Amino acid sequence: MQRVSTDMMNDDMQFWLRRRELDMSSLETKMARQSRIDELRDHPLAAARAVRYDSVVQRLDRYEKNAVYADDQYKVSEDYVRQATDIMQRIREIAVQGANGVYNREDQKYMAKEVDQLLGEIVSISNSRGPDGSYLFSGDKSKTAPFRVVMGNAPGAAGAVVTGVQYLGALGGPEAEVSEGSYMPLSQPGSDIFWAEKQQAMSSYDARNWRALSDTGIIIDGKRIDIKAGDTVYAVAAKINSSGVAVKASIDPRTFGLDLEATIAHQIRAEDLPAGADGSGSPGGTVLRDLGLVAASGKAPDNWAPSARVTGGSLFDVVMRLRDSLNRGDNLETGGLALSGVDAGLDNLNRRVAQLGDRSERLQTIEARLNREIPDTTKLLADETDLDVTKAITDYKMLDFAHRAALGFAGRLFPQTLLDFLR
Repeated sequence: MQRVSTDMMNDDMQFWLRRRELDMSSLETKMARQSRIDELRDHPLAAARAVRYDSVVQRLDRYEKNAVYADDQYKVSEDYVRQATDIMQRIREIAVQGANGVYNREDQKYMAKEVDQLLGEIVSISNSRGPDGSYLFSGDKSKTAPFRVVMGNAPGAAGAVVTGVQYLGALGGPEAEVSEGSYMPLSQPGSDIFWAEKQQAMSSYDARNWRALSDTGIIIDGKRIDIKAGDTVYAVAAKINSSGVAVKASIDPRTFGLDLEATIAHQIRAEDLPAGADGSGSPGGTVLRDLGLVAASGKAPDNWAPSARVTGGSLFDVVMRLRDSLNRGDNLETGGLALSGVDAGLDNLNRRVAQLGDRSERLQTIEARLNREIPDTTKLLADETDLDVTKAITDYKMLDFAHRAALGFAGRLFPQTLLDFLR
């Protein structure tokens, strides 16, 4: 037989009153936070989906900011490259005028002085900084001036002039993730932008009997290419051609030496695999050194072997060539080699402007897609977490009404106090 006492009825009433107060407190918290998820156990599946949606929204927001920043960098870089293009157009006009044979030596010297001043402006543009103070054309070395000027004497020039411009920047550059697994470079290597001719490096070493003695590797334009023991020079050339770098390798039919030629205007960087590059403490490779292309000392791209024949100059080289030919009054070189070099430099600058424009267009397309994707994903997140305020208020009023009714009923059901027992 079950015994029912007054104390049991009171405890039961207290339990349900506290339970209802807890529900009201939870609903008050949800209305204050405007979220229907107060604890994970409220809606386990919705909470799991909300965590995923929130992570996606955060990533998309980061992608959008990266795309905007990269687009701004491209626009600034494109403006400077366009300025260099305009200057090269003026230099080309001077080259055509100096080559037609109408002007005397004195006039040509005046032209050379103007070309020298324009050369200084191109060097200034090549060392331009972005809005954040970093160099635009130094690759990974964003805090290092990409080009260093060498001053000296040139035939026919009055006083010291620019006789060399050396690239000190890096080959690659920082990248920004603009979508899932998709990266865009933020800066451009100056050795690509301010180059004129397709560089060639030709070895005079007869490599018909050459064989790789061990597994090693070479690095062409920053791309590692593995060389296996027993590979011939023909295998090395084939691996370079299939590596995807903008360099074509071939074997000279007369000297049987390994030749490298850039497929687009840029400075080739060729080096043997350095010691310990594979993590095994290996002494490093000597493939390109054995084939007579690079020297035992020096750093790329200034490490060509003395016996190798290297052709193809930078934008600065072709402008200096034009200036010197004007100072000498050499109309044939001015209208021939110098003018062709200026044309090659102009072609490369136009190509780079188009490349920057293409990348900017791609980023704008990405930005437009993200502008649609972010609100869509945010809506999915809101569907899982946002509170229906109207329903919440209605539920709260119902709980409050029931709670007040329960309190009133309890007051009538248990009216006795200590004074009732003292009467």
